[in-house]
Parts: sequence; C-alpha cells; structure tokens
Amino acid sequence: MELSISRIENLRKFQAIVGVEWKDIKLLNKALIHSSYANSVGEEDVGNNERMEFLGDAVLELVIADYLFKKYPELDEGDLSRLRSAIVSEENLAQQAREINLGDYLLVGKDQEEIKNQDAILADAYEAVIASIYLDRGLKAARKFIISSFIEGKDILSGVKDFKSLLQEYTQSVYKKLPKYQLVKEKGPNHKKMFWVKVKINGKTVGEGWGYSKKKAEKVAAEKAWERIRGDRKE
Repeated sequence: MELSISRIENLRKFQAIVGVEWKDIKLLNKALIHSSYANSVGEEDVGNNERMEFLGDAVLELVIADYLFKKYPELDEGDLSRLRSAIVSEENLAQQAREINLGDYLLVGKDQEEIKNQDAILADAYEAVIASIYLDRGLKAARKFIISSFIEGKDILSGVKDFKSLLQEYTQSVYKKLPKYQLVKEKGPNHKKMFWVKVKINGKTVGEGWGYSKKKAEKVAAEKAWERIRGDRKE
C-alpha cells in the first residue's frame, strides 16, 4: 500500500506526539489501520492491525511483568498479577491512546468514525503501535515507550495496595505505631510447612492466619485484621 503525501504528513505528526521516529513508516501506518477500513477500500494489500495487536499485547505484558518483578521484590505472584492486570487493562490502554490522540490517526471504514472513541478499538490500536515500535526499532525502544507511557509519573500502586499496607497506614494514622506480626506455630514437613501468624496492635491480637510462607500468613492475618477494623468502624 502506497502512502499519500497527506497520510505521511499525518503519521509524522503522530511521531512527534509520541516521541518516536519510525525507520519504516509503513509499519506505523499498518498499526493504525482498523479492519473495517481494509474491508471498505477493497484492496488486498491494505491489511490491518489485528496481527500487530497480537504481538503488541505480548510485548506489553513482557515489559510490564519484567518491570514489576524487578521493581517490587516484596510482592508475591498474586499481587504482581493484579498489578499487571490493572496496568494493561483495556481501560488504561484506551486512556493512554486518548492522551496521544491516537483516534485522530486511525483509519476506519466509511461511515464508522464513531468507533474511534470505543475503548476496545483504541486499546487494540495502541497495542499495534507498540508492536510497530518493536518490529521497527527493537525491544529496547518498545520498552522505553511502554515505561514512559504506563509507569513514569504514575502512581501504579494506587488502588492495588495489599492489606498489610492498608493496616500499616491505619495504625500509623490512629496509633502512631506499626502493627506487629508474631509467628505462633509451624507445622508440617519442611517441603510443605505451614505457618500460623498473629498480628497485634497495642499488644492486642486483631487478626491471625495460616500460610505456606511467613509472608503469606502475615497477609492473611492482616486481611482478617482489616476486615475486623472496618467492621468496628461501621458499627
């Protein structure tokens, strides 16, 4: 598909917005072609961004997972998964797309301009753009774009705090003290040992729980404590 002069100019404007210069601008163009456009023009060589969306999704997941794994060694698999899911959610992807006016550069079918505002369409196109960066400039460039878009300047832990953090913030605010965790008992063989932990505030047990690691047991105890505190505050 040969690009018109006006299309090339528009793509250059988009490059300026995102701060990336593509070596092969046709890769960027393909990332910004919705299947409805390809079908409406009836040209076999137009293509669309669906395959690139697939690749971009994988690159995005890898970069975010790698970043979180290294940045937050204290988080377990469940916490990491929830945090990653929140970051790469369709809603968040669509928001990132809107921040760079991606919809203005997306080619869609005739009389279908309204779909440019749909979260799913914008999120898919954003993933395709990530794939185009990866294909054009490599993983390092794709990672730089992703981190600058999703991580830098963002409070990524907002709304994904664990119960230990919530309990700590509460006790510091109310009692000016930190909660204390006490290992009460261990049971089972070494390869499958379980731990029983209590959490105390001002010497009073407010929660307890079992876990296959001390950290997991502490989290369960903190959750029980937080549920109790919330219940007391509602009464």
